[in-house]
Amino acid sequence: MIMQMLVGYRASMFDGLPGVNWLRPGWRGLRLYGRKAKIAIIDGNMLEKAEMIRRADELLTLLSGILDTDTGSTLGPALMNIYGALRTALLRANINDDLTALDEYDDALVTLDRHMMQGIESERAA
Repeated sequence: MIMQMLVGYRASMFDGLPGVNWLRPGWRGLRLYGRKAKIAIIDGNMLEKAEMIRRADELLTLLSGILDTDTGSTLGPALMNIYGALRTALLRANINDDLTALDEYDDALVTLDRHMMQGIESERAA
């Protein structure tokens, strides 16, 4: 019963069952916050860095909350692992003012977006 409610909730949010395309704006937002945090570290603006990392963390929480992680699903659990790694990179960046962590964070999001879109394109071609 609860799973049916969740599926219905997701479907109503996205005007139909969600696909990978609805995640792309979130990933772009995550990249934006990461770039702004990096600029803030370079500028020595620790308040702005903390704010951008907080926003990225909140967006990761939102993106995680709408994933299907039920038994038998594959994409949801895989994305949860990726989101966990992104959170770890954000934590490293926040604690150590680590620009490399933010570079890795951005690279991971670019790769995620590229691979997901290749998967969608190959499905359309089939």
